[in-house]
Amino acid sequence: MITSKSRKAVLLSAVLLSLSGMTAFADSPDMTAAPGGMTQSAMINVNTGRQTGASGQIADETAKDKAEASVAVQQSQQTVAVGDASLYLSKADDEAIEAQVGKTITSVDFAGIPEEVKTKLSPLVQSKPGTQVTEEGIRNDVASLGSTGVFSQITPAFSAVPEGVGITYQLAANPVVHDVTFTGNTIFTSDYLKSVMNIPQDSVLNFVLVNQKLKEIENLYLKQGYMLVSIPSVNVSADGTLHVDISEGVVEDIVIVGNEKTKEKVITRELKLKKGKPFNKFQASRSMERLYNLGYFEDVNMKLLPGKENEHNVIIEIDVIEQKTGIVTVGAGYSDSDGTVGIVELGDTNFRGTGDKVNFHWEFGGAGDGKNYTISYTHPWINDNGDSLGGSIFNRIYEYDDYDAKGHEIAEYDKRRKGWNLTWGHVSDEYRTNYFNFESSKESYDDHDGFDWQGAAYDKFNDYKAHGYDSAQDMMDAWHKAIFDNFGTTNSFTFTHVFDNRDNYFNASKGRRLSIAAQWGGHGLGGDYDFYKFTAEGRFYKNLGSGHILALRLMGGYIDGDVSYGSLFSLGGSNTLRGYEDDQFKGKKMYAGTLEYRFPIAKKVQGVLFTDAGSTWSIDDGKIPWYEDDDSLNWSVGVGLRLQTPIGPIRLDYGHGDQNKFHFSFGTQF
Repeated sequence: MITSKSRKAVLLSAVLLSLSGMTAFADSPDMTAAPGGMTQSAMINVNTGRQTGASGQIADETAKDKAEASVAVQQSQQTVAVGDASLYLSKADDEAIEAQVGKTITSVDFAGIPEEVKTKLSPLVQSKPGTQVTEEGIRNDVASLGSTGVFSQITPAFSAVPEGVGITYQLAANPVVHDVTFTGNTIFTSDYLKSVMNIPQDSVLNFVLVNQKLKEIENLYLKQGYMLVSIPSVNVSADGTLHVDISEGVVEDIVIVGNEKTKEKVITRELKLKKGKPFNKFQASRSMERLYNLGYFEDVNMKLLPGKENEHNVIIEIDVIEQKTGIVTVGAGYSDSDGTVGIVELGDTNFRGTGDKVNFHWEFGGAGDGKNYTISYTHPWINDNGDSLGGSIFNRIYEYDDYDAKGHEIAEYDKRRKGWNLTWGHVSDEYRTNYFNFESSKESYDDHDGFDWQGAAYDKFNDYKAHGYDSAQDMMDAWHKAIFDNFGTTNSFTFTHVFDNRDNYFNASKGRRLSIAAQWGGHGLGGDYDFYKFTAEGRFYKNLGSGHILALRLMGGYIDGDVSYGSLFSLGGSNTLRGYEDDQFKGKKMYAGTLEYRFPIAKKVQGVLFTDAGSTWSIDDGKIPWYEDDDSLNWSVGVGLRLQTPIGPIRLDYGHGDQNKFHFSFGTQF
């Protein structure tokens, strides 16, 4: 049978023997207190029966508390040593010690604990019979005993004898803990935190062990980005339950400053931080990236302010500086072939501050048989998931140049492309979006400027016999027919999956963008072409520090079936192979890559060193008779400048490929 006295001895012994970094006391005769540091939120001060004010306590602070056998554990406001004697000694204790300094110690004993435990505590004290009492020695004894973590009270008592003085350390063990509960935790479950604490059931409270476990819990939060976590209070109730109160640093409010045009909801919906949820530094960083990637703001900053309702909470202030998002263009021009042409363009990527994107482009007049226009509208956040819906209608005529694989110009004519499309963007998670697009478009020849064969074509016509024709005119007619046979209507459905965790969509310094697309053309959707088209692209960015960036783009594609001229893969020009003509290379199979080293020159001016490489091939026989299909690798090197202007980024590149070419364009390359 185990009595309550023997049970307490067993429990206390077990705790003493299981202290972190300690073996059995009998095997460690030279062990002394080794004061260590405690963090603010994990510090527990033990000083039964006294209110010190500055330090937290395990204390029976009132008669009522004593009657209820309740022990309070509060947060210290400073870092203190675990075995600090001042946590246990009162002013009266200090005076009693001072009065005994210099006297010979005749005996050292312990009171308030079972006899079985006394032998295990003896090696912890420096004061030995035959030595003299010193203030430092007594305080070290108290600190050493306190470092065990299991005592709520350590008081040295002195008894005078003719030979000197006897010392008895009066000890009071901490309460027995039967269970552990948590309040204020939302990130981790109570069961999980209880497993982290791992406090043995029915064991004597060891505040050293408790402090270690509280620190582990704090580190769990910190690793997950919850940097404002604190543990303001811990207490043991009368029924032996250890109560741990966790403050996760809740976002009390979000304040937006500087938005004159942009509606507040357009900003707050992009934030990963939410009112009433714990603050997370990773979510804060991502929120800043999302706001900047909208393209509405020149600068975005975040401030953390103390909470008004709770000192452990935080108020987030988002400061934005808006930039121009609207486009208004009105102009006119004249040429002998087209006559007078008017241009009107209205657009805004943040229409009326709602985040909607709208664009209207209209060209009217001229000698053409129709008007040129593009109308598009995209509405983001059609639901709480962040999905988007957009569409456009277009009727555009543009001058097009045909080249052979060697970059020689074959023909010049006007193309017209008209149709419509509808796109739904479905957000699957923070970095992944699926796009579903249906488009119907028709490509045709517009003859108001006429069709013009270029010099390279006539050179080939003069050698018509080598190409298997009876006359130059027959060859010319066959080539002319080949061009227009590739005009027609394409109806297609395209699915695109995009993973994008770049820090900045407009000038990324880290992260990657991965996309795969599958296009279904015809095959029951109507139109003149039946095909399947697959494309994959990866963009990768490495921050080298101080504004230096390494950027890599890799692409690949495959087409099965019959496609229009305009749906073939094409390489060449400012966006793919610099140092080559636009769309110089065409085919149904493609791979390409670009490597850029970007470096700062001045404010809003960036330099670029680049190399491009790629190939596209596998043209159906007779589809482009002047094109010599070739799967050889084409590559180029060059330098460039990037200018950030109020109307958007401007690119100027000089590339050396099969020729030397300057490329001027708007927008970022990738």
